[in-house]
Amino acid sequence: MKKIISILFTFIFTFAAFAQSADVITDILESDDATYGQVCYLIASQQQLILDGATYVHAVETLYENGQITELYSEDDAITAIDAAYLLSHMWNVKGGLMYRLTKGAPRYVFRQFQSDGIIAASVQPKDHISGSDILSMYTSCLRKYGDFDITEISMGDE
Repeated sequence: MKKIISILFTFIFTFAAFAQSADVITDILESDDATYGQVCYLIASQQQLILDGATYVHAVETLYENGQITELYSEDDAITAIDAAYLLSHMWNVKGGLMYRLTKGAPRYVFRQFQSDGIIAASVQPKDHISGSDILSMYTSCLRKYGDFDITEISMGDE
């Protein structure tokens, strides 16, 4: 059973993050505190705004130039849960509640919508720093919830 789950998770993540190199994914997974550079790289790569092998600095600059972040963060700054949710919300069409729609996806309401949708645990506070594995978990959850990826269409074959 563990083998199937491991293979399934690897396949899903490989499919979703096809442009990222294994070194970047490993770097993100091993981070105790995810950084703006790592999250921006993941998002810019998914949106095909940067090429495989781009630096974290380039990813942050690209999202800044595209108006997805409001200030030019250092790629090494630890990212907060609210900022991670806000950045991830730019990748998909998130249908939020009334306040989310009225504020056009303000960070506070993106965070609350992600908690409501089960993307972020209810115990996480907006200013908490989150780990790299938490970022990848959020990314995968967003892909399942808001993306057009359907896990039921994957055939695992005979075992």
